[in-house]
Amino acid sequence: MDIRKQAIFVILLLALSAASRADDGVKIGDAPPPISVEVWIKGEPVAGFEPGSVYLVEFWGTWCGPCVKNIPHLSMLQKEYGPRGLIVIGVASHEWKGREALTEFMKARGAEMAYRVAFDADQSMERAWDTDGHEGAVFRLPLSFVIDRGGRISFVGHPEDKGMDEAVAEAIAKR
Repeated sequence: MDIRKQAIFVILLLALSAASRADDGVKIGDAPPPISVEVWIKGEPVAGFEPGSVYLVEFWGTWCGPCVKNIPHLSMLQKEYGPRGLIVIGVASHEWKGREALTEFMKARGAEMAYRVAFDADQSMERAWDTDGHEGAVFRLPLSFVIDRGGRISFVGHPEDKGMDEAVAEAIAKR
């Protein structure tokens, strides 16, 4: 096989690999998809995942009882681990009544949230972070992801699932 045919073959293999990856969904060990939100509602915007920091990204909705129930826990994690590199990001998605519902919620309950909050108006970030059922997680709200200091996802699941707090603590402990 000549060099041009080999190059074409490699390019085709890479393209097929990328296409199958897109269908597989996000899973533990992957690099996280980018942050793509319409607007930051609370806290400093995060443009991307910086090496050396630990991130907990939770997709949530104002109408979701378990999501609202988890706010104090996320705030506690941010307060406890923030000084050691944790950045908690709540990504509001599935806001059926739009930005107005989120604005009203933040007026009423935003002070309880000791972490960053963003709005994914068109659900593009949520679609990019789709798990396709990996790690037993289907995209139900709330859905949390822990990104370790090396920039890899170390937890995917419901925030009450066993393992999320451990994944945060383990990621923080590694330097």
